[in-house]
Amino acid sequence: MTIHAGGMISGRDKLASVRRRRILIWAVALAAICDCRASDKSQTSATPAPPPAAVRLSPEAIRAGGIETGTAGELEVGRVLTLTGTLAEKPWTPEEQTALSDAESADAKRHLAQANLDRLSRLSADGIASRQDLDAARADRDQARAAAAQADAKRANLGLSEAGGLGGPQGPRLNSPVGSEAKIWGLANLSEADFARVFPGAKVEITTQAFPGRGFPGRVVAVSRSADPQTRNFTVRIAIEDPSGSLRPQMLATFAISTPAGAGLAIPRSALLLEGDGSYVYIAKGNTFRRQSVQTGESTSEYVTIKEGVSPGQRIVIRGAQILESERLKSQLRPAEQD
Repeated sequence: MTIHAGGMISGRDKLASVRRRRILIWAVALAAICDCRASDKSQTSATPAPPPAAVRLSPEAIRAGGIETGTAGELEVGRVLTLTGTLAEKPWTPEEQTALSDAESADAKRHLAQANLDRLSRLSADGIASRQDLDAARADRDQARAAAAQADAKRANLGLSEAGGLGGPQGPRLNSPVGSEAKIWGLANLSEADFARVFPGAKVEITTQAFPGRGFPGRVVAVSRSADPQTRNFTVRIAIEDPSGSLRPQMLATFAISTPAGAGLAIPRSALLLEGDGSYVYIAKGNTFRRQSVQTGESTSEYVTIKEGVSPGQRIVIRGAQILESERLKSQLRPAEQD
C-alpha cells in the first residue's frame, strides 16, 4: 500500500501502533501483578509476635482452673543409687570366703603346732622326749606361725581382720539385727566414685529377673574395707528380707540404694514444665503468672531441686502450670481472631 496525498498513513504503520499499545498494556498489568505478589509475600513473611511471658487471670478463672501455688524452699532431697550384683547365702564374696577359710585353717594349724611343742617341752623336761623331737616340734610351730601370719595378712588386706573389728573364727562380725537374721544376702558392686554415698543402714530395694515386677526390701549392713584389685570395686553387703524363701544364691540382682543428699531449693515435680529447649516454672505474683526458665539438679519421684531461676520464698505454681501455658499460647492468637 502506498501513502496518498493528504498525510494518510499506510496499513503497516497502523498494525505496528496497535502492537505497541498491546505491549504497553501487558507491561502495566504485569507490574501490577508483581506489586500484589510482593505485598502478599511481605505480609506472609512477617515474623509473628512471640507469646507474652506473663499471663493474668481473674480470681474466678484461677479457681475454675484449679491453679495452686506454693513457696519454694530448702528441702533434703534423697537420691537413689542403682547397683548390680549377685545373691549369696553368706555375706562374703568367693575371694573373701577363701581368705577366711585359709586364715581359719592356718590358725588351727598354728594352735595345734603350739600345743604339740608345749607337750614335747614337758616330756623333754622329764627326760622322756628327745632333743631332736623337741627341735622338730619347734620348727613346725614356727612354720605354722608364718603360714598363719601370711593368711591373716591376706584377710587383713580384704578388710576382714580381727583387728579391724570385722574378723573372727566364723568370719567378720556384722553387728546388725537385720544382718543376724538374714537368710539371703546381696553382694552389690560399688565403684570408688560412689563409695562415699553408701552407709550402713541405708534402705535397699532388690529386684531380680526371676521375679519381674516384685521388689524385696533390704538394708545395707556393711561396705567392704578393701577394693577388688582388678575391678577397683567395693562390695556392699545387703541383708535381704525374704520370708517366703523365694530368692536363691547366685541369682543376678539389681539394688536400688537410698542415699543421702545435701539440702537444696526444691519444688514439686508437678510445678515443672519440660520443653525441647529447657525447663520452666510459673512464678505467681497476685493474679499474674510469669513464665521463668530454670536449671534443675537432683530429683526424686516427688521433688526436683532448682539450681538457677527461682529464689527461696518465691511463690510458684505447683498445680495448673499446663493451664497457664495454654492460656499464654492462646493469647498470641487472639489479635488475629479479632480481625
